[in-house]
Amino acid sequence: EKTEAKEEIKELKFKANLPEVAIIVTGGTISSRVDYKTGAVLPLTKPEDIIATAPKLGEIIKPIITSPFMIWSENIIADDWKALAKTVEKEINKPNIKGCIILAGTDTLHYIAAALSFMLGKLNKPVVLTCSQRSIDRGSTDALLNLTCSAYASLSDIAEVMIVSHATNNDNFCFALR
Repeated sequence: EKTEAKEEIKELKFKANLPEVAIIVTGGTISSRVDYKTGAVLPLTKPEDIIATAPKLGEIIKPIITSPFMIWSENIIADDWKALAKTVEKEINKPNIKGCIILAGTDTLHYIAAALSFMLGKLNKPVVLTCSQRSIDRGSTDALLNLTCSAYASLSDIAEVMIVSHATNNDNFCFALR
């Protein structure tokens, strides 16, 4: 089931003079939490809740958060990819934005990356997709490492679509995959 999200989410407070990076929240485990009463995984209702759990980001980038929709990865369709591509294009064409990070579901991350690489064409800024295997509210989450590595990748000179995610079970570094 897809839920519509506000186009612009309130801006959070971060360290002054950091480079601005668009963070586009679309759903997936990285934007979910465990409901300990039922054991179910529920989507976070406010994308800024994701950033609030990853304070290290505030030392690297100033995230500008948007969310065109929140959807579980098994329900994403080609029309959603088009909407996402339009959102990415809008965000990366802003002169103050240095790059873009997309939070998405692991199951379809590779399809989204491939579709965006064709839809967006030649880029002049990094577009980074990231995910997590464990929800962001768990002590063992890989989301914090993936978000931190994605923040660095979004400031790089790699002007293309890439996937950034943990490289080992130890969650001690990430791979960036074209």
